[in-house]
Amino acid sequence: MLLKKLAAHIIRRAENRIGVKLDYTHKIAETHMGLLMRYNRIFGFLDPNKHVPALAYHTARLRGAIAADCGICVEAEINLAGQAGLDEATIDAVLRSDYSELPEDVTAVANLTDAVVGRYEDDTEAREIIKTAYGDAGLIEVSFAMNGAALLPNIKRAMGYATVCDIAVLRRQAWLSAG
Repeated sequence: MLLKKLAAHIIRRAENRIGVKLDYTHKIAETHMGLLMRYNRIFGFLDPNKHVPALAYHTARLRGAIAADCGICVEAEINLAGQAGLDEATIDAVLRSDYSELPEDVTAVANLTDAVVGRYEDDTEAREIIKTAYGDAGLIEVSFAMNGAALLPNIKRAMGYATVCDIAVLRRQAWLSAG
């Protein structure tokens, strides 16, 4: 019982940090602590970001969450990108798939993410640009970011907790809550 209360407290702290409710995580904790521990390892897979700039990392996470079409997950990624220092205009551009103003290496991250988690394809040109810019460690970290951000919504969807994206509403909510 004490362990479940501690888990609930930690989950509430995470909710405050990312700005969204984690109902499905509470359900995992209530159901089985061993399953919660396994789930928490996913976050170790996603964080921390050490090998690419914040813009590249959060572009991969935003595009990954969008590909999985989970509104709450995209909202969380918007909040995390803002906390990492990305400005509204840049986040909006990534959300709209408007990569024209992004640096070439970040455009490559967006293109590879859209190909891999959005269309289940490859983009060898984007991968080479990323490797040139960030090395193999950066490519691996971007791969973790895009796929991890797409994995979490699918766990939620399987459990019945996912919400469909409405990017315009999410952008408006994020900017209203930030201001």
